[in-house]
Amino acid sequence: MVLTTLIFAIFCIITLLIYFVVPKKIQWIILFVSSFIFLFYNNLTIGTICQAVTILLTTYFSSILIEKSNHKKRYLLLGIGIILGLLIYLKYTNLFLVSFNHILGMLHSSFRFSFVKRNSLIGVSYYSLIMISYLIDIYRGAIKPQKNIFKLGLFMSYFPILTSGPFIRYKDIESDLYGRHKFNYERMRSGLIRILWGLFKILVISERLGYFIDTVWGNLEVYSGAFSIIAILFFPLQLYTNFSGSIDIIMGISEIIGINLPENFNTPFFSKTVTELWRRWHITLGAWLKDYIFYPLQKSDFMQKIGKICKNKFGKKIGKKIPLYLSMLLMWILIGAWHGGLYTFIIGSGILQFIFIFLEDTLQPISKKINKKLGIKEDVFSYKLYQIVRTYLLFSFAMIFFRAGSVSNAISMITNVFKFKFSVLSDGVIYMAGLDRSNFKVLIISLFILFVVQLLKRSGSVREKLFNQNIVFRWAIIYILIFSIIIFGCYGPGYDSTTFIYRQF
Repeated sequence: MVLTTLIFAIFCIITLLIYFVVPKKIQWIILFVSSFIFLFYNNLTIGTICQAVTILLTTYFSSILIEKSNHKKRYLLLGIGIILGLLIYLKYTNLFLVSFNHILGMLHSSFRFSFVKRNSLIGVSYYSLIMISYLIDIYRGAIKPQKNIFKLGLFMSYFPILTSGPFIRYKDIESDLYGRHKFNYERMRSGLIRILWGLFKILVISERLGYFIDTVWGNLEVYSGAFSIIAILFFPLQLYTNFSGSIDIIMGISEIIGINLPENFNTPFFSKTVTELWRRWHITLGAWLKDYIFYPLQKSDFMQKIGKICKNKFGKKIGKKIPLYLSMLLMWILIGAWHGGLYTFIIGSGILQFIFIFLEDTLQPISKKINKKLGIKEDVFSYKLYQIVRTYLLFSFAMIFFRAGSVSNAISMITNVFKFKFSVLSDGVIYMAGLDRSNFKVLIISLFILFVVQLLKRSGSVREKLFNQNIVFRWAIIYILIFSIIIFGCYGPGYDSTTFIYRQF
């Protein structure tokens, strides 16, 4: 059930109507039933039921045993092991088989493993990690286990977050998720505006960008030079508008219900470093990995021993950094792997991001000295603009691998950049790559609107600014947004109600 389809809109309207009509003490049951329907929509099989039930029962009984037993760590590791084992089977089996087949090829063996066909539920990566963090928080004593298995099932499968997140934590959402909510007009108005903005980003911008990008990537032997450069620079914008647009829809629905979810984006393309960009991009995933992977790894006996060895061998300053970078590298590999069972994900959203951040950290002192020697001012607009552009270009380069599907495709795209033909920009040939002239104009205007909104967002809530305007101006903006979606949204033959780029994760 895709967030931009009519069936999802009807599903949400029916859910909200029932939710606010039934007695408030059973409102959470309506959310549980709706989440169950959403989770198994078009994918109700014995296998998918077993997947969900296995993770739910594992989490439920492990949490109780962790609280009551004297062997807390044993049951924590058992619960995490079962959940991770199922996740690895569903997402990474074929990645391992590809690796084994490569090894067999290098050994000149004719034997090859056959790929496994898997049928996983939507959002398996999200709810698996959510349940793992739930068990860890119980082990740490931060929360008490939920004794009602159906309420725990709602926490695991709350339907808005299954497509794109954000990552939720039990202690932050418990009171809202099971609480009693009255219908509130202000919440509904604010939520609907956010939903409309999300639809605008997806249907007007992301889908339109997708036509051009898919045309170029699908015909690398035909399109090169300017086509390749534009496709590379467009893809982060497509990814952002697609992902953040779906988050806007999710946040808007939850706001209408009365459930506060954590923000997942904060104007990432105004970042001056790759480090800053990732603090502003998929914020909840980064926070999850820091709290449950990076910091525990840093404090582990293994890393402490490495730290001591490195300090003795390389000195205190360098020795202190090595365990930090090792932990960081592992975290970035996990971020890349989380995005999917392809090496290109591990390279594009993992290893390359680590390399950029490592270079930023190690070269920063040298950069400051060079700037000082050359008299380059770092606190002026021109230098900050240079940093923003540099960060975007680095991120765009890494996303070549994220989009490629294979390392060979990524290399082909990179080499295509250098086959430049200036005539492409002057004779209108550019309009043949998926978008005609009028659609390009709509795209450029839409991107300008996005840029203005992102600028306004840096100084506070854009919706609050809108609601503070006079009623005529306010409703004019709302109607323009609605009609822009209706008129310029991509619903034509080429539109397949995009399974969100992040839906696959």
